[in-house]
Amino acid sequence: MIAINISQDIKNEYIKTIREVLVTPSTKKFTAKAKRFFAFLKSDLHFTRYSQMYDLLISDDIHNLIRMYGLIDTLDSNYDIYNDLRTVWAKKLVELTKAKVCPYCNRNFIVNFNTHSTTVELDHYFPKNKYPYLAISLYNLIPSCHTCNHKKRSKKLKIYPYKECFNDYVSFSLNPTALPFRESNIELLIKKKKNTRKIRKKINNYEKVLNISTLYENHKDIVVELLQKQMIYSDSYIDELFEQYEGTLFRNREDLLRLITCGYVTDDEIGKRPLSKLIKDISEELGLLK
Repeated sequence: MIAINISQDIKNEYIKTIREVLVTPSTKKFTAKAKRFFAFLKSDLHFTRYSQMYDLLISDDIHNLIRMYGLIDTLDSNYDIYNDLRTVWAKKLVELTKAKVCPYCNRNFIVNFNTHSTTVELDHYFPKNKYPYLAISLYNLIPSCHTCNHKKRSKKLKIYPYKECFNDYVSFSLNPTALPFRESNIELLIKKKKNTRKIRKKINNYEKVLNISTLYENHKDIVVELLQKQMIYSDSYIDELFEQYEGTLFRNREDLLRLITCGYVTDDEIGKRPLSKLIKDISEELGLLK
């Protein structure tokens, strides 16, 4: 649900990682697996230089690469090269982007929990069984949670996290059908921010592949709590709390609102905590965020 920004520093670190994993330190030459991968690129994509491989690996125009090279439905030993890279790069990607929550669903943490382990999985936006030449391309590897990675698998997703995100096109909304506030009385809706035919297709595809609405049905308790907080925290009460604790407990108003809502309250921060998009959207609708 959030976009991922790749800086030049991240690109540089990616090439450094490629060289660490795929080049033998003693000889400074590619490993046998890397040589097989290059031979594959040479034969199928007609590459003649290693520099062309590096260009492929860090190209931010994956869609253009698909147009140029098309579908190569080949299953062979070239996949070994990804297995060597995936855990190392998954850990580094999360560290470098400071991502903490799955960009697809905004429900599950993606974190490194010790020197050698991570909960992060790398989804191939374009499946590696259909596009093996993109198996280790930087912009084809999406840090994701186990649930989203396995729900998506080889399915086509029309929202590409390195260029856009679900948050750009929709917001969560609610329809409390009755009092008292209970989960059974809450209808959780997904409202389109933009309603062109192209965007509707993207949203419908995202829903179909990742089952966002069904997954979020399990989080109506969060919405109930926000409805309760709306009744408790009036504008005047929030102002009073901020005036009393500004500079001691809270650096700014966003700190206070995060405490109240239990989620991050700006678009550029919703990737820091699970369910922050849901919390932010509903809180805005209820007037908790102004």
